[in-house]
Amino acid sequence: MDHHGHSPFPAEFLLGALRQLGRRELTFTQLVAMDYIVRRGAPTIREVAEAIDRSPAATSRLIDDLVRAGLVVRQSSADDRRVKHVHLTTAAKDFLASLHKAHHERARPRHSH
Repeated sequence: MDHHGHSPFPAEFLLGALRQLGRRELTFTQLVAMDYIVRRGAPTIREVAEAIDRSPAATSRLIDDLVRAGLVVRQSSADDRRVKHVHLTTAAKDFLASLHKAHHERARPRHSH
Protein backbone atom coordinates (compact mmCIF):
# COMPACT_ATOMS: atom_id res chain seq x y z
CA MET A 1 0.00 0.00 0.00
CA ASP A 2 1.16 3.52 -0.67
CA HIS A 3 0.84 6.33 1.83
CA HIS A 4 -2.69 7.02 0.57
CA GLY A 5 -3.86 3.45 1.29
CA HIS A 6 -3.84 2.45 -2.39
CA SER A 7 -2.58 -0.93 -3.50
CA PRO A 8 0.16 -0.87 -6.16
CA PHE A 9 -1.77 -3.65 -7.91
CA PRO A 10 -5.17 -3.06 -9.48
CA ALA A 11 -7.87 -5.54 -8.44
CA GLU A 12 -8.08 -6.87 -12.02
CA PHE A 13 -4.37 -7.72 -11.94
CA LEU A 14 -4.66 -9.52 -8.61
CA LEU A 15 -7.67 -11.51 -9.84
CA GLY A 16 -5.81 -12.41 -13.02
CA ALA A 17 -2.77 -13.50 -11.03
CA LEU A 18 -4.96 -15.68 -8.81
CA ARG A 19 -6.49 -17.29 -11.90
CA GLN A 20 -2.99 -17.96 -13.25
CA LEU A 21 -1.97 -19.48 -9.91
CA GLY A 22 -5.05 -21.70 -9.98
CA ARG A 23 -4.29 -22.87 -13.51
CA ARG A 24 -0.77 -23.81 -12.46
CA GLU A 25 -2.01 -25.14 -9.11
CA LEU A 26 0.32 -22.82 -7.24
CA THR A 27 -0.18 -21.28 -3.83
CA PHE A 28 0.48 -17.65 -3.05
CA THR A 29 3.39 -18.74 -0.79
CA GLN A 30 4.93 -20.64 -3.70
CA LEU A 31 4.64 -17.52 -5.85
CA VAL A 32 6.36 -15.46 -3.15
CA ALA A 33 9.13 -18.08 -2.93
CA MET A 34 9.57 -18.04 -6.72
CA ASP A 35 9.74 -14.25 -6.71
CA TYR A 36 12.44 -14.38 -4.03
CA ILE A 37 14.39 -17.02 -5.97
CA VAL A 38 14.30 -15.01 -9.20
CA ARG A 39 15.50 -11.88 -7.39
CA ARG A 40 18.29 -13.71 -5.52
CA GLY A 41 19.47 -15.90 -8.40
CA ALA A 42 20.33 -19.13 -6.59
CA PRO A 43 19.50 -18.89 -2.89
CA THR A 44 19.76 -21.80 -0.50
CA ILE A 45 16.61 -23.42 0.82
CA ARG A 46 17.43 -21.92 4.24
CA GLU A 47 17.57 -18.43 2.69
CA VAL A 48 14.21 -18.97 1.01
CA ALA A 49 12.77 -20.21 4.33
CA GLU A 50 13.94 -17.09 6.14
CA ALA A 51 12.62 -14.81 3.38
CA ILE A 52 9.13 -16.34 3.40
CA ASP A 53 9.05 -16.85 7.18
CA ARG A 54 8.69 -20.64 7.06
CA SER A 55 10.67 -23.43 8.66
CA PRO A 56 13.39 -25.05 6.54
CA ALA A 57 11.38 -28.32 6.60
CA ALA A 58 8.18 -26.64 5.39
CA THR A 59 10.16 -24.74 2.75
CA SER A 60 11.81 -27.95 1.58
CA ARG A 61 8.34 -29.46 1.04
CA LEU A 62 7.25 -26.30 -0.81
CA ILE A 63 10.35 -26.58 -3.03
CA ASP A 64 9.59 -30.29 -3.59
CA ASP A 65 6.19 -29.29 -4.99
CA LEU A 66 7.78 -26.66 -7.25
CA VAL A 67 10.32 -29.23 -8.48
CA ARG A 68 7.49 -31.66 -9.31
CA ALA A 69 5.71 -28.84 -11.16
CA GLY A 70 8.83 -28.26 -13.26
CA LEU A 71 9.33 -24.74 -11.92
CA VAL A 72 12.41 -25.13 -9.73
CA VAL A 73 15.55 -27.24 -9.75
CA ARG A 74 17.82 -28.03 -6.81
CA GLN A 75 21.58 -28.03 -7.12
CA SER A 76 24.13 -29.07 -4.50
CA SER A 77 26.66 -26.46 -3.52
CA ALA A 78 30.13 -27.02 -4.92
CA ASP A 79 31.54 -26.19 -1.47
CA ASP A 80 29.21 -28.33 0.65
CA ARG A 81 27.03 -31.00 -0.94
CA ARG A 82 24.62 -30.83 2.05
CA VAL A 83 23.71 -27.27 1.03
CA LYS A 84 21.14 -27.06 -1.76
CA HIS A 85 20.67 -24.02 -3.97
CA VAL A 86 17.45 -23.54 -5.89
CA HIS A 87 17.05 -22.11 -9.39
CA LEU A 88 13.97 -21.28 -11.41
CA THR A 89 13.39 -23.15 -14.64
CA THR A 90 12.64 -21.41 -17.90
CA ALA A 91 8.95 -22.29 -17.41
CA ALA A 92 8.92 -20.49 -14.03
CA LYS A 93 10.71 -17.46 -15.43
CA ASP A 94 8.24 -17.31 -18.33
CA PHE A 95 5.31 -17.57 -15.89
CA LEU A 96 6.65 -14.74 -13.71
CA ALA A 97 7.39 -12.64 -16.80
CA SER A 98 3.79 -13.10 -17.99
CA LEU A 99 2.47 -11.89 -14.60
CA HIS A 100 4.83 -8.93 -14.70
CA LYS A 101 3.83 -8.07 -18.27
CA ALA A 102 0.12 -8.32 -17.44
CA HIS A 103 0.61 -6.00 -14.47
CA HIS A 104 2.45 -3.40 -16.55
CA GLU A 105 -0.04 -3.57 -19.39
CA ARG A 106 -2.89 -2.92 -16.95
CA ALA A 107 -0.93 -0.19 -15.15
CA ARG A 108 -0.35 1.84 -18.33
CA PRO A 109 -2.77 4.70 -18.68
CA ARG A 110 -5.30 4.17 -21.40
CA HIS A 111 -5.69 6.98 -23.88
CA SER A 112 -8.95 7.56 -25.67
CA HIS A 113 -8.89 8.74 -29.24
